[in-house]
Amino acid sequence: MIEPFVSRMIALSVLLMLMFFPSLVLATETGTPNIAIKDPSDGSEIAAGNVIVSVEVMNFSLADKFGQENVAGEGHIHYYIDAAVPTEPGKPAISAPGTYIPSAEITHTWQNVIPGPHNLSVQLVNNDHTPLDPSVVDTVNVTALSAANEAVVDLIARGIAFNTKSITVPAGSMVTVNFDNQDSGIRHNFAVYDSSAAEKVIFKGDLITGPRKITYTFQAPDEPGVYFFRCDPHARIMNGQFIVQ
Repeated sequence: MIEPFVSRMIALSVLLMLMFFPSLVLATETGTPNIAIKDPSDGSEIAAGNVIVSVEVMNFSLADKFGQENVAGEGHIHYYIDAAVPTEPGKPAISAPGTYIPSAEITHTWQNVIPGPHNLSVQLVNNDHTPLDPSVVDTVNVTALSAANEAVVDLIARGIAFNTKSITVPAGSMVTVNFDNQDSGIRHNFAVYDSSAAEKVIFKGDLITGPRKITYTFQAPDEPGVYFFRCDPHARIMNGQFIVQ
């Protein structure tokens, strides 16, 4: 007789919780969406150049459905650099060009980050890029430092050709490429790959239409060896060896 009585009392207790404290039961079944920057840490010093931001996402499904219909509990991440995070409900959480990127991945690499203080932020957003309500944001402040060894390369594109077929830099150095595209009306860039097969990107600079100049900054591989550089639109004729030693 005791066991049925205990069972009835437990059932009654659960019923009362459902009636008077539904939020407590809901909290045990579903979690609140959250995002946290795991690396770099707040207040840390990092190397300038390519900065990788890694995050952890909880109770939220990442989906590559940019601009599509919203689905509860689903969306993507907006990564920000040196920008105030837009959090107004119903409006796309888009900051100035070059200061944000939408992604369904838990890492993002900011390229050409210059030495100095920087603000790195992330936000969970709906498929249509609007913030969650309430907004879910995390932010860290970091200081980017110049590498102990640096390399400066002056590179010219003229007549659909580079002015050199070989570039040599120290391993792990911070490389600054002062690129001068002198070909009027023609798009060029500077990119570095693991080999002439170009299967792995080490650095890929933005395309610019000449005449125009641009400065690229990136970190050379730590592993010494002979790599490959090229202009992507003219890879067959504008290329050379990128030597790391």
